[in-house]
Amino acid sequence: MKLNVNNSKFYLISILTVAVLLLLSPFTLAQETKAGKRSKQTNSPQQFVSIDFNNVDINVFIKFISELTGTNFVIDQRVKGKVTIISPSKISLKEAYKVFESVLEVHGYTTVTSGEVIKIIPSPDARSKSIETKLREEATAPGDRVVTQLIPLKYASPVEIKRLFTPMVSKSSVILAYAPTNTLIVTDVYSNIKRLMRILKEIDITGIGQELSVIPLEFADATKMVNLLSTVFKPTRKKAKGAPQKEITMVADERTNTIVLLTSEIDTLRIKRLIAMIDRETPRGKGKIHVYYCENATAEELAKVLQNVPSQPAGQTKGKPPAPLVAGDVRISADKATNSLIILADKEDYMVLEEVIKKLDIPRAMVYIESLIMEVDMDKSLDIGIDWAAFGKVNLAGEESIVGGGFRQGVEIVPD
Repeated sequence: MKLNVNNSKFYLISILTVAVLLLLSPFTLAQETKAGKRSKQTNSPQQFVSIDFNNVDINVFIKFISELTGTNFVIDQRVKGKVTIISPSKISLKEAYKVFESVLEVHGYTTVTSGEVIKIIPSPDARSKSIETKLREEATAPGDRVVTQLIPLKYASPVEIKRLFTPMVSKSSVILAYAPTNTLIVTDVYSNIKRLMRILKEIDITGIGQELSVIPLEFADATKMVNLLSTVFKPTRKKAKGAPQKEITMVADERTNTIVLLTSEIDTLRIKRLIAMIDRETPRGKGKIHVYYCENATAEELAKVLQNVPSQPAGQTKGKPPAPLVAGDVRISADKATNSLIILADKEDYMVLEEVIKKLDIPRAMVYIESLIMEVDMDKSLDIGIDWAAFGKVNLAGEESIVGGGFRQGVEIVPD
């Protein structure tokens, strides 16, 4: 009877031992855990552990990594779930921590370093925390922790790249496009950011993203429109040395009154939208034909003077001109009947000519001369006498008429 009791105790102890071993199997036994701690203390990269979990609570897994690596974690109360890891081979402690980050990323969590403590929070909250920010591409191995990466672009438009990369990141990730510095700002797990940067190297090359457009103009002048657009879309500041310059190429074809445009899709839409707002019919009375009525000067003489006004040479923009200049083709003619000038010119040129005309069309210096002109005819005869004339109204057949007559009586004296 005593033997049976001892055998029962033996079987019970065996069962308990097996149960304990099964419970400790996810943690690779106490011996491997102590080996991991010794590796942390001695900084030996040759220590390996085996991680094999089957539907274990995530908080138990976090505690295991904390004891294995000697790291202090602060766990958000929303961190919940079950973890399953299949690892047939042993890995180093450094790789074990990467597996830990990957497990958190799969379950929608990430780590945020805060001093000597690492916070474990949901991934959507990480973008508003003090996460690591990388200003340039680094040669470090990609991990599954959430970081913010600044990606400078050379040729591509950040707005276009953002639209391309948005489907490639998770809903909790953020992609921002900053056009002034042609930079993309991405907040995502670092392993996915490295993938995006590899894709970007293949598409961010010269000539990509530009399109050729031919824009016909209906009312505006193509040359003047190009000058206006070049002023509006010129670079606002100088780029840093070595940074690419965002190019917009515009050429005016005077024969067809069209603009040939080579730039990115976004800039093409902006330029077309601006052209549609400006390319409108000139209001009545605001065209190229102008009429100026002279008050004091003679229109014909003034037209001859104005036709000699110098034109501005091509390319001369700097310096104060010695005399008023007109930039375009100006035609001036005079109307003698109305003493007016008919000027065919652009508005800018007409304003220059009008200023000149006002200075020339002033009252002239005048002298009042009074004279008497008489005609004297002398011959050898001299007539002396009286001329009589009479007129009156009469009624003849019911109609009023005027009748009259006269006679002359005198003496003609002929001198010797």
